[in-house]
Amino acid sequence: SWDKKTNEFSVSEKAARGVTCDVCHSISGAIPLDDTITSEHGNGSHIIDTETHIKYGPLKNSNSPYHETQYSELHTKANLCANCHNIIHPVNGAPIERTYDEWRVSPYAQNGIVCQDCHMNSVEVAIQIAKTLKRPETFINKKVRLGGKASTLGTEDRSIVHSHEFVGGNAIISAIMSPKNLRKRQHADIARKRLQNATELTVDLKQRNDGLFELGVDVFNSGAGHNLPTSLTQVRHIWIEATITDGDNNLLFETGKLDNHHDLDEDKTVIFKSWAVDAKGNDTHDPWAINHIVRDTTIPPKGHSKHDFVFNNKNDSEQINVDVKLNYRSATQHMTDALLGDKAPTIPTINMEHFSKAYVQKNGQWVEAEQSYQSLEVDIENN
Repeated sequence: SWDKKTNEFSVSEKAARGVTCDVCHSISGAIPLDDTITSEHGNGSHIIDTETHIKYGPLKNSNSPYHETQYSELHTKANLCANCHNIIHPVNGAPIERTYDEWRVSPYAQNGIVCQDCHMNSVEVAIQIAKTLKRPETFINKKVRLGGKASTLGTEDRSIVHSHEFVGGNAIISAIMSPKNLRKRQHADIARKRLQNATELTVDLKQRNDGLFELGVDVFNSGAGHNLPTSLTQVRHIWIEATITDGDNNLLFETGKLDNHHDLDEDKTVIFKSWAVDAKGNDTHDPWAINHIVRDTTIPPKGHSKHDFVFNNKNDSEQINVDVKLNYRSATQHMTDALLGDKAPTIPTINMEHFSKAYVQKNGQWVEAEQSYQSLEVDIENN
């Protein structure tokens, strides 16, 4: 809600705590798969020990002066994360969040890489994991130090001491809830860095036999062990923004621009997301109302999505300037306004990739000019 006294977005004290240490480290096991909706982990299928005050974790021989500790194999596996990050509608079976399922059929899972390897280590380590498809233990060296003592009172050196920042792609919530909190701003910065290392963008320009031009844009999910985007994909979205001008800066083609209300024309934009409908077939982004998914354009791990944009060089210009961005938002402005009303903050756009080149004709072919064309636009997050 919007706090009129502080003129800031606020939540209740309990909600502000989020998922605390005690939640995950009180998980003693999971419900038998035969008793779950899909015979898989998910829908909160974990068992929380509220009786013994034992804290469970992935470290053997751990000790704490504050509580009993116990090694838990579950905490070393992605199954732990699936309990909250695989959600199926309990009534109609519609997939609401499938992050675990996306990982389970990915090259990451096939190579033994689990959620904790990327999301409980630094961005730099996650980048190396994505490049090599190897677990972090395999490239620990003098430059990459992941080990040490697991606490200030620890006596045993561990090969890996996991970060508990749990940063993904959500750079919005932390910043909105606590805009003056340095730690929250750092959390948002890490999320942006992860997003900006999750994909690779390949762009090519060619002239067709009919005289029209074709701009090819390939988006490669190079760095995420799940689809892009993931989680509530009917809310989160990634899209291609492209602006093409001639040598005199005349506009030849444009797509993916936000309107004055910071919304997209989805019919004219390449968007990576899912579209859900309710039982009556009406569009919905409310998880509880979803009946089924009618379309899904999210990009799987190590997957590509290629799109071609056709335009006319109407003035026969000898130079064509191409500016392409891959953008991300945690939610649409329209949905945010519906939830928070007139005081809703503007949802910023995070630029994941940016390609800007000038092309000129050489020996009958269009090639990149020696000096790249510089876009006159400024990314929204840098305004």
